[in-house]
Amino acid sequence: MKFTVLGSGAGLPSKDRNTQSFVIDCVLEYNEYILIDAGEALQHRILHTHIKPSKIKNIFITHLHGDHIFGLPGFLSSRAFQGGEGIPLKIYGPRGLREWLETTFRISESTLNYPLEIIEVEAHMKIRLNNFDVHVLPLSHGIDSFGYIFKEDDKIGELQTDKLREIGLKPGPVYGEIKSAKTFTVDNAVYKSVDFIGETIRGRKITVHGDTRLNSDEEYLNLIKNSDLIVHEATFLKNEREKAHDYFHSEVNQVLDTFKDINYKELLIVHISSRYTDEDIKEVAALLEGRAVIAYDYFELPIPRNVK
Repeated sequence: MKFTVLGSGAGLPSKDRNTQSFVIDCVLEYNEYILIDAGEALQHRILHTHIKPSKIKNIFITHLHGDHIFGLPGFLSSRAFQGGEGIPLKIYGPRGLREWLETTFRISESTLNYPLEIIEVEAHMKIRLNNFDVHVLPLSHGIDSFGYIFKEDDKIGELQTDKLREIGLKPGPVYGEIKSAKTFTVDNAVYKSVDFIGETIRGRKITVHGDTRLNSDEEYLNLIKNSDLIVHEATFLKNEREKAHDYFHSEVNQVLDTFKDINYKELLIVHISSRYTDEDIKEVAALLEGRAVIAYDYFELPIPRNVK
């Protein structure tokens, strides 16, 4: 599994940064990509990757500002001609998303050749998606804005075949049955299956925020702690905390301060304002080294499985 950034910029695209779009690549595990936000020119960005639009089966929209949705109609239309025929697609997002898409397709006289379901989300809504539980996080951005916590199911540990051989059980179909049974018998002796199975493989947890002011509420921090990856905006990079608050955004040092007391593995900073030069960003990135990474377009971050 890996996290791919198709667009890392805020508001306006620049020569180096497109507006926000992300992909959770879980093709190897579940044969699909999960798209989060759809900045303008999304379909063009995908052309520079190995991502197959037909394998994008679920889309999550954080909020309805243009830099997060203007690429959606074009992508949906193109998907119909890129192997998507007949393959259902679900889109989750704030109230108003259905009306906007239906109006766009009606006026442009566009049609799709696959089933499209639009689900308008609410704060703390729970969604079941393949092997993920998805929790909808309410954020603070002036309009309805959400984050999404993707928590993968835990996986039973590996069978310890060396121990099975020690008790005289040779490899065969019975090995596959042991994991699903509480006990098994070898030469009239009864064994507990759990004694021959390794540690549980903890499901990965990915928390992706939409645009938001910082939130230091204890309930919120408890929800996102222990994430393998936290993706958070930092539209402002130069200690402009008051300005960030006034514009319903976040400042990068404030993000680090907010998360300093919770456990997580990776912090990815996104939604970078086009006002900053490459030199500005390099300077800030050097100060963040070891604590967070500033994303760039086409950045990829592997998310390996964990053992408890």
